[in-house]
Amino acid sequence: MKYSIVFLFLTMFIYSQKRVSNTDVTNFWKAYDLVQKSNDSLEQMEIIKSEYLEKASPALNALIKMDTMSVSDYVRSINTTPKRWNKVRAKTLEIAEQDYDLEKLYTSFKKIYPPFHSPQISFVIGTFNRGGTTTREFILVGTEVAALTSPSDSEIKLSTEYTIAHELVHVQQDYINGVNNEEEYRNLDLLGWALMEGSCDFIAEKLLGKLPHIAYMDYGRQHEVQLWSEFKKEMYLYDTEKWMYNGPSKDKPADLAYFIGYTISKSYYEKAADKKAALKEIININYSKKEHHTFFFKAGYGK
Repeated sequence: MKYSIVFLFLTMFIYSQKRVSNTDVTNFWKAYDLVQKSNDSLEQMEIIKSEYLEKASPALNALIKMDTMSVSDYVRSINTTPKRWNKVRAKTLEIAEQDYDLEKLYTSFKKIYPPFHSPQISFVIGTFNRGGTTTREFILVGTEVAALTSPSDSEIKLSTEYTIAHELVHVQQDYINGVNNEEEYRNLDLLGWALMEGSCDFIAEKLLGKLPHIAYMDYGRQHEVQLWSEFKKEMYLYDTEKWMYNGPSKDKPADLAYFIGYTISKSYYEKAADKKAALKEIININYSKKEHHTFFFKAGYGK
């Protein structure tokens, strides 16, 4: 029995380690240091190519393809924004090396959603384009963006676990909608995008017990009536520029549509008699078939 328990522990440990890849982060900083020692742009590009991109994990290769990044993009970013890179360095390493309880997260997800697909978690470094994205095989954590936006040292772990939980929902959505990643969604209105993102926040909150500090959540709770009044006028349009993936303005944080999608999902859940079924229904929305319209009416939000 004793040896069986030890074997089980080792098996779970090895299985857990295979879920996470962070070699791209350490490889990047090794390449970065070599680039800093050279003033020759051709030599710098060769360094990034040989010491980082040619050693890329399958997940980083997926991100490079998704964002059409090149050697010159990395060299340009390193040379034009050195202060930003130096600012995030220590935190990227801390994020990538944290001991995340992924087994607990995956087990919790499978309890509420038995068809759960379990991707590999990969910490990568891009050029400050994405904090997190997915393919069916990978959750890609843009560690340099996560480091730039982490609210405080004390919240690094929760913030990263939130990113992972949020992106885990996207992986399930991609399987349901028959796409490989968010780039393949077509003809989706603002309401659809808001629900697709906001529902991930709602499910992440259920899995983790709480969310980290998020600017659009704080602002949304304080200005919910006003935001809904503005959002409902545009929710069937195909323009998301004002509401998501947009960067903050002087008086508003970015991505306020996430908050709207979160509150609609929450309304749906609170009205449901069967809570477990409601969570599955939230995840199972088929946006390609416009099922989010029916879901919105059932949620009864804003009435």
